[in-house]
Amino acid sequence: MERIRRNGSAPRGAREARAAHAALAGFVAGGALLLFAAAAWAGSVERMGTNAASELLIGVGARSDALGGNAVADVTGPEAMYWNPAGLGGLKNTEATFTHIRNIGGTNVSYVAIVTRASEFGTLGFSAKVLDVGDIAVTTELAPEGTGEILSPTFATLGVTYARQFTDRVSFGATAQLVNERIQDAQARGLALDFGFQYDTGPSGLKFGFVMKNFGPSMSFTGPAFEINVPDPSAEPGSSNRTLRFSSGQNELPSYFQIGASYRAWSQNDNQLNLLGTFTSNNFTPDDLRAGAEMIVHRRLALRAGYNRFTSDSDRNVFQGPSFGAGFKFKAGNSQMEFDYAQRVVRNFFDDTHEFGLKVDF
Repeated sequence: MERIRRNGSAPRGAREARAAHAALAGFVAGGALLLFAAAAWAGSVERMGTNAASELLIGVGARSDALGGNAVADVTGPEAMYWNPAGLGGLKNTEATFTHIRNIGGTNVSYVAIVTRASEFGTLGFSAKVLDVGDIAVTTELAPEGTGEILSPTFATLGVTYARQFTDRVSFGATAQLVNERIQDAQARGLALDFGFQYDTGPSGLKFGFVMKNFGPSMSFTGPAFEINVPDPSAEPGSSNRTLRFSSGQNELPSYFQIGASYRAWSQNDNQLNLLGTFTSNNFTPDDLRAGAEMIVHRRLALRAGYNRFTSDSDRNVFQGPSFGAGFKFKAGNSQMEFDYAQRVVRNFFDDTHEFGLKVDF
């Protein structure tokens, strides 16, 4: 008490404790709001396929995908730019990741990201994701075998992330993603924002995470594909044609909320068992529950498994079910490297997805 009276403020440890408690209270309040809002925001089968920018829903990061998408609470490094930007708050150096996914329907996803510590300002990250759907032959009623024209649609997102660790237990992060879609002469652009928190309870090994993803204005297509030259019926013969422009409908981004937890259930020497769980309140699909487990052996080898279950009308979603994978860390010169693999079991008509990732710690 004497020290507080002389300095006019509480000791640093007490201030940090109060800040951590306030952050936890904010997290709990945010989680409560999420649960109350779930009924209003919850998606349904009727809304499936009506959102814009579905590439935003493709998870990237072999560790997180192997765990069934359970990454909100404890994700770190470049993967955090997608799952929860708050996971970059405690970064101490520079890391980069390269990910490739053999996705459903013969499509492929490529992802690259780099994150670095920017002194006391916080952590900055930059990412790029490209969805490749391959070449598409143009067909018409008169040419069902193809006109000879080939389309090469492009779906890309560019992201920038800022994160900061306010105390040794509380982190916050935000990501802004520029979405660009082009199909022949039609193009759409959008902006998607993510906000996330992480709270580490300390020695107990329990962590919490909360993230709001893909919030932004609706998207619509524009371009020459929506233009047609027609004669003006009121103009004199020989007059130039006029350009008639159509507009496409507005489509919302596939926004959703996630709240999750991870728990270090067992630890001995360099071995560790982590258990994870996540609840997702989707806007365009039924809500889902996720569970995962990760066994780390000698800090080098990681074995992972997860499961994703939708709360209703789940038979129509091909991404419901188990996932599994592994990771291995090794030295390469002065750099620490990690190779990760994930496989997601896909239902109905598609083959399973396979994901390969390489992370470099400089």
